[in-house]
Amino acid sequence: MKQKGAQAVEFALVLPFFILILFAVLDFGILVYNKAIITNASREGARSGALLSGTWSPTAVQQIACNYARNTLISVKSGTSTSACAGTKDPVVNVYWGSTATCPSPSTAAGLPSPAFGDSVALTISYPFSGFSLGSWWTLGTGSSVGSQMNLTACTQMAHE
Repeated sequence: MKQKGAQAVEFALVLPFFILILFAVLDFGILVYNKAIITNASREGARSGALLSGTWSPTAVQQIACNYARNTLISVKSGTSTSACAGTKDPVVNVYWGSTATCPSPSTAAGLPSPAFGDSVALTISYPFSGFSLGSWWTLGTGSSVGSQMNLTACTQMAHE
């Protein structure tokens, strides 16, 4: 019984599944990394907003979180990135303050120009993540594609000092 080339046929049948698993692991790794980055960026921004130093500005707090996230996020999608986080590839950063500023659904107290001592400062970041593998052609019967965009969010709340 001759079995020349059987290994090549078996390899050709198994290789696509190995590649699929490899790219799924890479996508998941980038997803977890980006979630950690936006969480850290929200902490950095909220900490800078909670400190009583000079003139308090929500724009400056947003910029600190924007710079942290924008410079370290891994993105494989096309689009623009700006220094003020206004591009299509940039995270969306929002700052809230006042006695009702709590995570996960913060709100700014009306009429407060800056937080008072002991008020909460909350910072939320959302980032649309889309991986590079398992594109929209594979839906697994769920109605939504495996490679479709996911919205990663992080919220940090700290007391103004």
